[in-house]
Amino acid sequence: MWNKRGRHYNPAVDLSGLKFTSSSTYTILGEIGRGGMGIVFLAEKNSEGVADLVALKTIRAKSADHEARLKAEANIATGLRHENIVKTYGLEAIPYSRLPSELLREFDSLSFENARRIRTARAAPGGRIEDAGSPLRIAPAGEAEDKLFLMVMDYIEGTDLRTFQSEHLRRNLLLPSPLGAFVVSRIGRALEYAHQTIVHRDISPENLLLNTQGVVKLSDFGVAVSENAGGITGKIAYLSPEQIAGLAVDARTDLYSLGLVLYLLLTGVPLQKVPAKMAPADRVDTVRRILDRPFLPASRVRTDVPEALSDICMRLLERDRDKRFAGAGDAVRELEQRYLYAKGFGPTNNSLQAYLEIFDAHFKETTPEQVRQLPFLQGQLQRPIAASFYSREGKALLEEALNR
Repeated sequence: MWNKRGRHYNPAVDLSGLKFTSSSTYTILGEIGRGGMGIVFLAEKNSEGVADLVALKTIRAKSADHEARLKAEANIATGLRHENIVKTYGLEAIPYSRLPSELLREFDSLSFENARRIRTARAAPGGRIEDAGSPLRIAPAGEAEDKLFLMVMDYIEGTDLRTFQSEHLRRNLLLPSPLGAFVVSRIGRALEYAHQTIVHRDISPENLLLNTQGVVKLSDFGVAVSENAGGITGKIAYLSPEQIAGLAVDARTDLYSLGLVLYLLLTGVPLQKVPAKMAPADRVDTVRRILDRPFLPASRVRTDVPEALSDICMRLLERDRDKRFAGAGDAVRELEQRYLYAKGFGPTNNSLQAYLEIFDAHFKETTPEQVRQLPFLQGQLQRPIAASFYSREGKALLEEALNR
């Protein structure tokens, strides 16, 4: 037997192989987000009087084969243990007969191609599905009745990158480049670890979470794959050329999508944005046409984007995957050595936490400690979206993308 520190010991009684049934109950507190693949609920998990908050992502199995794929992916996801990955605890299920009919109708109205963003709540969750005093008890494994599956994940108190980026744009700002690069580097480290066993295939701002301590988390491993096996998986605006072409994917697919995220953070330009109301086939065709043209380097869009950072971003965005970084670790090392820590200091989790706090206070209140955590910004806490920072080509590209 082994203890938590990896040391061997001999217990007086060996309980290896003993099985018992969990007594946990889940009480749904409210909806915290949704997308075409399902609804995400905040729930209280109670085990023998010990309560904790978890996120439950709903997934409807369409067939026995789909259910088997879902469980296979969930088994991989639960094995991922990394600071920058949202912990997945496993699958639970609720019989359809226990669910309100209006909720089932809502599931029927959701579609992958018209997905709305999944948001991590920054404030208290909204309306309840069922009174907190009457918890939904999870169906035991193997129950014959059709059931709704729920992926049980750690609840992250904070925000997602799409919400954070949108709030910056609303204030006519962009995230400072060092912090944007830091967010991407942390996701790169998560991918370096995860790619030993799984390719994410749905890297997008909605799935990149920032907790209140400044720790970046990658979410939804395995969910999108299980939901859409056999078709195009992921969000159109963040698909790689090989995904659009229906080719087999590998780890470099995630790097391309990560490059699209970095480009957005650096320039404000969503390179592969397509109209949400456009028919699915037309949206794919639109991205194909976008991919027929070369991307303008990030440093030629905005003058405040350093060449070294722009070069790394554009290598992530190579259409030919053989020209991208061979792996996420290679990309992160370039980010760290050539840009983030080239001067010996740079962003940390504490830096991102300080910026989140300052941003939430609308830059009106700062403490000396917060400022000390952000020396690489040289006092320039705000990065405005102003014409003076954009080249003529960059301004045209930004207007074209935002008006699509």
